[in-house]
Amino acid sequence: MDLPRDPSSTCLLRRDLLALAGAVLPAALGLEGCGGPGLEQLIAGPVAKVALARSGDSVALEGGQVVRLAGIEAPYGRDIYAAEAQMALSDLVAGQTVQLLFGGARQDSYGRTLAHLRLSKSGQWVQGAMLDQGAARVRTYADNRALALPMLDAEARARKAKRGLWTLLAYRVRLPQEVAADPFGFQVIEGRVTDLPNTPYGRALDLERWVKAEIAPAAAAQFPAAGVAPDGLKGKLVRVRGDVRRGAAGAWLTLDHPEQIERLKQPA
Repeated sequence: MDLPRDPSSTCLLRRDLLALAGAVLPAALGLEGCGGPGLEQLIAGPVAKVALARSGDSVALEGGQVVRLAGIEAPYGRDIYAAEAQMALSDLVAGQTVQLLFGGARQDSYGRTLAHLRLSKSGQWVQGAMLDQGAARVRTYADNRALALPMLDAEARARKAKRGLWTLLAYRVRLPQEVAADPFGFQVIEGRVTDLPNTPYGRALDLERWVKAEIAPAAAAQFPAAGVAPDGLKGKLVRVRGDVRRGAAGAWLTLDHPEQIERLKQPA
């Protein structure tokens, strides 16, 4: 079989091979010539027209296909700010032609297509636009975490500017003691790592004795490789995110990929 000679075609072939191997497609894998750390890292999918926004993080395409926006989560149903998030996404994409881009798992447990979206006319990245508006938060998964860093940057800009859902107490970044008092649902938590206990299920980050963020054993090797080795985090301020549950003492959450941890600037 003849390999494509066009550089862009070669990039697509290399991405396809990496995706088949389960790669997350970081720039370090030698894809710099394929467009750097942006959308060019992702695998190009079909182009389609958006019929409507079903929520703040899912759309229906003409023909009925439902696409869940990979990497973000917006308020849903009767949640506070759900209607505003849906309207924000509708304003961006309803009636627009978009390209689907893939960087991980391509279907969720509900049968929806998982993809990043780019507006065909302007090239605008839909996930980035929603995060910049404060209409969604970053929520990546172990099998779908491409572009986590630029998404976290966009979320941080909106949070600092107090845009959208970041004006609401319901979605504020919580302290460990606040989470322990109400350990339920997806939370973003900031605190200091005061201990690194070993649990029956793996190593954990103890956030001020109130929250334990447990590292999934199957993913443990990924954390040092990503610059967030647990031993280097003791005494440091971090931001973690995930589904919180009640534990024997305080609250627990599971970290199954390193993008769930952000190292924060330490006070002078």
